[in-house]
Amino acid sequence: MAAGSTPPRVTAPQRPAPERVRNAAPAHQAGFAALLCTIAFSAASGAATAAADELQALPQTRSIYVEAGYTDHGGPTTRTRTVGLRVPLQYSWWQGRIRTHLDVYLSDWASTAAPPARRHNTQLGVVPMARYRFADGQSPWFVEGGIGLSYLKATHHTPNGHFGSRWNFSDHLGLGRNFGAQRQHEVSLQAKHVSNAGLRKPNPGETFVQIRYAHRF
Repeated sequence: MAAGSTPPRVTAPQRPAPERVRNAAPAHQAGFAALLCTIAFSAASGAATAAADELQALPQTRSIYVEAGYTDHGGPTTRTRTVGLRVPLQYSWWQGRIRTHLDVYLSDWASTAAPPARRHNTQLGVVPMARYRFADGQSPWFVEGGIGLSYLKATHHTPNGHFGSRWNFSDHLGLGRNFGAQRQHEVSLQAKHVSNAGLRKPNPGETFVQIRYAHRF
């Protein structure tokens, strides 16, 4: 190197700008967080949909029930013991708050009325029912009602006279609640009125108050 000459400069390798490094990490983290949020939202939506479908599906299965009740005329009474089958129907209204089913039942009527009243009588009934559930259809509480037909094996006698027909209408109104993890148990208070609507005389009719237990399967 000649005297008085300037030594060559040594240039150090250039590093990425610190600002770019700082910006790259947040962008990557934001993308990953967005992906996690999307997955979590999809999973939550699927779980919510499945839960809603499960709740709506609960009432739409068959069930069997037993019930007992009586009618009181201030003297002779008629007591009933009933076994029945509930079959779901495909008709529903108001976004599933109102659903329908068919009740098929067999009842034994035990009367304390004096002869010629029979000690026991048998009733067969078929009743289409509509059930309304509170809280947008998700409540365990419900009210229900329906009008169907029934047939008595023999003429029924009451203190107010005998039935003019063995064929009668069967009107039902109930208030109840479901229990259990899958709402498989059900208890309800039922009112049932049986008469021929005046189509044939005499028509004293009978009104029963009944307690029902049902099990869904």
